[in-house]
Amino acid sequence: MKLFSEFKKNEICGLTEQVKSLYIKELFEKQNKSVLLVTSSLYEANKFYQDLTNYTDEVLLFPMDDFLTSEAIAASPELKVNRLETINEILLNNKKIVITNLMGFLRFLPPEDLFETKKINLTVNNEYNISNLKEKLFELGYKKEVTVSKTGEMAVRGFVLDIFPISSNNPIRIEFWGDQIESIREFDVNTQLTINNINNIQISSITEFLIDKPLDNFNIKQRDLIKYIKPKSIANFLDGYVIFNDYEQLKISYSNLIEEIHNYSLSENLPSNIKFMFDFNELEDKLPDIKYFSNFDNHITNNLESYNSFPLDKFPKDKDGINKALTSYLKKYHKVYLLCDSNKNINKLIDYLENPNIVLTNFNNYVENKINLIKYKISKGFIFENNVYIHGIFTCISAHFMQRLQIPAQFRHNFALIPVGGLFFAAAFILTAADMLPN
Repeated sequence: MKLFSEFKKNEICGLTEQVKSLYIKELFEKQNKSVLLVTSSLYEANKFYQDLTNYTDEVLLFPMDDFLTSEAIAASPELKVNRLETINEILLNNKKIVITNLMGFLRFLPPEDLFETKKINLTVNNEYNISNLKEKLFELGYKKEVTVSKTGEMAVRGFVLDIFPISSNNPIRIEFWGDQIESIREFDVNTQLTINNINNIQISSITEFLIDKPLDNFNIKQRDLIKYIKPKSIANFLDGYVIFNDYEQLKISYSNLIEEIHNYSLSENLPSNIKFMFDFNELEDKLPDIKYFSNFDNHITNNLESYNSFPLDKFPKDKDGINKALTSYLKKYHKVYLLCDSNKNINKLIDYLENPNIVLTNFNNYVENKINLIKYKISKGFIFENNVYIHGIFTCISAHFMQRLQIPAQFRHNFALIPVGGLFFAAAFILTAADMLPN
């Protein structure tokens, strides 16, 4: 499915969130460049990430906590691991779609080369000074524990070093004979039993605070990075487009962030000139290829491309109602696509609806005046440029299951279909004994 023929304009207006995801996917594929999408909130970033995973495996999330959580309380270790895994993926291949929130976009990061040069490579039979190795692991952010149980921990017992590296599913046990590595084994964190022997292991940083000399103070915050090196933004790790989603809302969010930083600095008696992160405007000015998703009320540039797109209304839950809605779309709009994610569900739709206007086809062979049923995965239905794209599995199969389960029509609104693997289960909610009483 291709919705967009060109990507020359800097400002794109009139797209629903679902269609924005498709724009990003097509821009990424056609221009052969990375795409960084910046949203106002972590919630929005997660939504875009989930949508885009329906269309491509080349999408990554770079999530960051809000300001007060990261500064005054405690930043999420899960989000930190997610960010570092994203950075490691980019270092392997920087042609990616990366989704981040405003805080992630503004975050101070070490340059790419430090992430590379600080990696530790260990190989069986090679010699390493275990004391020096421990110091290097401390610099990479690994914390010493009695036993390792989660990512980022290490434990040393004589000539045995256990470590749980980032991006590893299991911890690693390294046994030394003097300074020589005798064995490297992956082991089960619960049973401590060996899973398999490996010949070498690469250990990457579990911290975003990397500098080009040994750390003299471990009681530091990410804002202190600028005291040691010239920091980079996640945008600098990618060679491609930066898209600002709802630019006006981003500017409002940034203004609120500046006020929050000011109030926090006053409450903590911090210097007024302290820099916690990049300045949004300065960072924006240095970006070579920027695009903006905007709405009809606020235009940002004169280089504008406008579209018409709308989310689809909810479908009826009965067979006749669904067919009536499909017929209505066929009369009202230029083209009607009914999109389904698998051959199995396509057959279910055809058997259940028994609609003579439905034809099984593909995007290259559209049949006029018919409902074109196509194998293609989308997360939500939408209308775009007078064409309708219907999410077949949830609009139609739901009604089929309600009927097969023999649930009375008056109670069907009390049920939700929950996907489990490739199957669907009906779960009741807010259904009381009073609902079952006869009128």
